[in-house]
Amino acid sequence: MVPWVRTMGQKLKQRLRLDVGREICRQYPLFCFLLLCLSAASLLLNRYIHILMIFWSFVAGVVTFYCSLGPDSLLPNIFFTIKYKPKLGLQELFPQGHSCAVCGKVKCKRHRPSLLLENYQPWLDLKISSKVDASLSEVLELVLENFVYPWYRDVTDDESFVDELRITLRFFASVLIRRIHKVDIPSIITKKLLKAAMKHIEVIVKARQKVKNTEFLQQAALEEYGPELHVALRSR
Repeated sequence: MVPWVRTMGQKLKQRLRLDVGREICRQYPLFCFLLLCLSAASLLLNRYIHILMIFWSFVAGVVTFYCSLGPDSLLPNIFFTIKYKPKLGLQELFPQGHSCAVCGKVKCKRHRPSLLLENYQPWLDLKISSKVDASLSEVLELVLENFVYPWYRDVTDDESFVDELRITLRFFASVLIRRIHKVDIPSIITKKLLKAAMKHIEVIVKARQKVKNTEFLQQAALEEYGPELHVALRSR
């Protein structure tokens, strides 16, 4: 019984080794071919083994570097790799590709796209902190109490209009939160904020070279921006 088990174990080990070898050859055919050629050269030209050791050292360094840093290699990675987790795309509020409810065209630019039935309530399946939800509700109630009720109570005591206004504000806040979730913050920082910050530093440095008194630094910086100045700052 024991010899039979040993024989089966040896056969299983050989099959596993063959499977691993086939998988390595399938994934890295060029590397396996170069390794085979280098092994054959080492056997045939053993008197020049001191020269071939240079190539063997290079191959060993490449394999070690790849197995150490490659996250998708057959061997385990000895370093900690940080993988970027893309944000899960939320359902579009106004999805493109659906035909227009007015003219029937798929890509209609004339009429307002119709809302899907499940998007009439964008707050469904929207996960936010309970504290944020309570604070947001408190802010909206303060807005209604300070800016709507003072004149609305003089008109009527019916709360239907205020209830519709609450739903509208809730709809607006839910859509805004959904759009915020779609924003890729790392790309905004690396592609927009850093460029804007470096541009601002460059403008300030040039403005300081033109004026001696710091009181005129702001005006000099605005003039240095020229037509690139943002529209929101032109009236200041």
